[in-house]
Amino acid sequence: MILSWEDILGGPTLAAFLMWIFFTALFYLVCYLAALNTLDHLTRNSILKIPALLALSPIVAFIISIFHYNPLILFFLMLISNYFRVKNLGGSEDKRFEGLTLNKPLFFTASYLYIIAVYALAAWFQNPVELNGTTQPYWQTWFPELPGE
Repeated sequence: MILSWEDILGGPTLAAFLMWIFFTALFYLVCYLAALNTLDHLTRNSILKIPALLALSPIVAFIISIFHYNPLILFFLMLISNYFRVKNLGGSEDKRFEGLTLNKPLFFTASYLYIIAVYALAAWFQNPVELNGTTQPYWQTWFPELPGE
């Protein structure tokens, strides 16, 4: 696992901490900003926004799990920044939703469900299980030929 309290507090190597910073920035940009903004633009005020984001969440959680990334800090970062992202949607500078009255409760509900689903599924996929005397993440039981940590 890349993130632990030892890594944040100056763990075994500087490289592990820098790798954690890199993954946090990467997942924030791709799995949060790009995913939510793209689906918001495509679905607009449609109720299909919720199932679309919930269908995307296992894919994102699986990618997070493959990299052995602990998304706790990312989860809180996404929760806080999502409020301001949705609050500013449809503002005077936002040309994507011109002439459309946004259903803000739908945008808040869909985005927070996505964030919670991504975190919960990533934690579940990384949950250690014992199989044949070895402990490994749950997702790795699906693909036993892939190398472990």
